[in-house]
Amino acid sequence: MLLANTFSPGGLQEYADNILVYFNGSSPLLSKIDPAVKVICLDYSDIRRLPSVLRKLRKIITENKIDIIHSHLTPADIYVNLARPKHIPLVHTLHIAYTTDFETRPVLKLLERKLFFDKKYCNLIFLSDFAKKDFLDNIPYKGSAYVLNNFIDDAFFDHPTRMQQHTKEKGLKMIAIGNFRHQKNYFYLLEIFKHLKEYNIHLDIYGGGDIEKYQAIINENSLNITLKGQVNDINAVIPGYDLFIMSSTNEGFPLSVFEAMAAGIPVMLSNIPPLKNIVKENAVYFELDNASAAASQVISMYNNSSGIFEMAEKGRTYAENTVRKKLYIKKLMGIYEDVIQKSKLN
Repeated sequence: MLLANTFSPGGLQEYADNILVYFNGSSPLLSKIDPAVKVICLDYSDIRRLPSVLRKLRKIITENKIDIIHSHLTPADIYVNLARPKHIPLVHTLHIAYTTDFETRPVLKLLERKLFFDKKYCNLIFLSDFAKKDFLDNIPYKGSAYVLNNFIDDAFFDHPTRMQQHTKEKGLKMIAIGNFRHQKNYFYLLEIFKHLKEYNIHLDIYGGGDIEKYQAIINENSLNITLKGQVNDINAVIPGYDLFIMSSTNEGFPLSVFEAMAAGIPVMLSNIPPLKNIVKENAVYFELDNASAAASQVISMYNNSSGIFEMAEKGRTYAENTVRKKLYIKKLMGIYEDVIQKSKLN
């Protein structure tokens, strides 16, 4: 999503010529890419094709006279670092705190450290000050470190300001967004809603993945939760909700939180350092070891006694000053210029 928004019309293509290279598959996000951006699929299928894929990648880099390479996620940074001519600088974005990344295989993290992180020419972008400190406190590092938070589509700011909160008669409509992965901690959300069955409070969860075990618990306990699957345009549905909730055990810079804030929706987040570092006082936080207490916080908001309407207004202003595309592109271009200048000196 970050890449798609970066290369959407009015984005990075206004300031530089861009080639978007990805390894395999297809995605509906490709439809968001500015037609002026050249898009290339490497058709990577398995490790046996890696040498030929790396040769193809190097050819793309040299023939197009690339000035700088920006990689996202592992193992893209490893592959690009192996394929690129050494005089062309590479900057890599780490999307979550390094020490809490339990999804990347240990062997890939080891290769990443030995082949890239351990070099003076390494350039890393972190999505928050917390993620940067987490990395530098735990990994020996000689390269350059930058902080650049994500941004969201400007369309989320186009929704009119809410004039009033929900009513008890209408009920409290809650939304959660994110694929069904371990770190999203959706089982805990289900535990919270076991304490809310007697209230006019409903949760819709948008995201893909293996949902059968979640649906079984919902059915067995008659929970007020609906699994909505994936949607192509979350911006079209998010204004219809009264409260956004996220129960993650680990996050980098989740766009969905700021999409809700930009749309004027109050947010309720798990009390973890990465989220508190980026959202600050613009959220209601709950603990991940007491579902009953978290449910009581939801009930307080259902009763309109927690001041979330005022918090939502402040959150929208905070999002306006934090996650606008124009701010991101300006800062990103500044990082590129700095990295290119440093590479010339070396």
